[in-house]
Amino acid sequence: MNRKKVYKVILLLLRDFLILIVIGNVLSIFTISRDLWSVGVFFQNCMFSVAIGYPSWKGMIFLTNMLERKLPWLKNPIKRLVYQVLILFVFTGIIIFLGLSTWLMLAEDIGFREVSGLVAPSLKIVYIFMFLSLVLGNAVLFFKNWKKSAIQQEELKRAHLALQYQSLKDQVKPHFLFNSLSSLATLINTDTKKATQFVHKLSDVYRYVLEQRENELVPLKEDLKFMEDYIFLQKIRFGDNLQIETSLDLDQNRMVIPLSLQMLVENAIKHNEISKEHPLVIGISSTGNGHVIVKNNLQRRKISETSLDTGLENLRKQITYFSSDPLLVLEEADAFIVRMPTVSGNTGVR
Repeated sequence: MNRKKVYKVILLLLRDFLILIVIGNVLSIFTISRDLWSVGVFFQNCMFSVAIGYPSWKGMIFLTNMLERKLPWLKNPIKRLVYQVLILFVFTGIIIFLGLSTWLMLAEDIGFREVSGLVAPSLKIVYIFMFLSLVLGNAVLFFKNWKKSAIQQEELKRAHLALQYQSLKDQVKPHFLFNSLSSLATLINTDTKKATQFVHKLSDVYRYVLEQRENELVPLKEDLKFMEDYIFLQKIRFGDNLQIETSLDLDQNRMVIPLSLQMLVENAIKHNEISKEHPLVIGISSTGNGHVIVKNNLQRRKISETSLDTGLENLRKQITYFSSDPLLVLEEADAFIVRMPTVSGNTGVR
């Protein structure tokens, strides 16, 4: 450590000690009667404020930060308050016990009762100081979390809107409409019943995109139905060259990001060759841990369409907000795999 850093550390320690001494003696005005004031009491307050206040102060900051990671104020305010108060009294009690024990070991011909009587007024100061620090420190933490939550909520909305916009934009692209209308024209001449069904599915696809633009999460069964409508349209175009294998052993009431399943299937269709010689096989399965797996054989087009990396990134951001389990994207030599977590229907946040 160079000399400048040493000076900086010393100055910070002196600043902290001065703050503790000032606070300790100011609080003493309200806890110690005037007739008990003396130079000795003043220095005793200074010593006690530093010896007990400093480790208590820094220790509480450490414990509060650790507690904030495990039990944030915004998620569990009542439980957090109980834990915070318990930690305050237990930790401060331990510090005071260690301080008194050290005093007893160093002092001669003095007992625990005498030491307790000497420091009793100062103990009031310690607890008042720690209580005020608790209130002030956690108020700052609460508002920092509130601000962070507001920013995250805004980012989530932007990512959500971006994903919805991307999906809607992809569905109204000229080539998508052209391909859909071409498929419809063929069906009208060959299978009028299926042509009618095609029109209904196409209508359902657009309706779902518009209806879900305000929702942050939807039941898996609804998004699965939308994906199946989309696949129906694509199967008319590609026939048996596009093979979908669905095996979802998962609670259909679990929640997912709207349009997420369709986007993952579309990603596979857009970036891979689909032909009689090279059929595209997309597998949709689940894990026992509540994940949806979308996997396709990798046969990239020589000239692929615009990348959906932005769509995957927006999906990743939204999932991060609702679940501590991230979106996993894995590209192997012959397969592209996406593992997407689902969220319990009882909660919308992690």
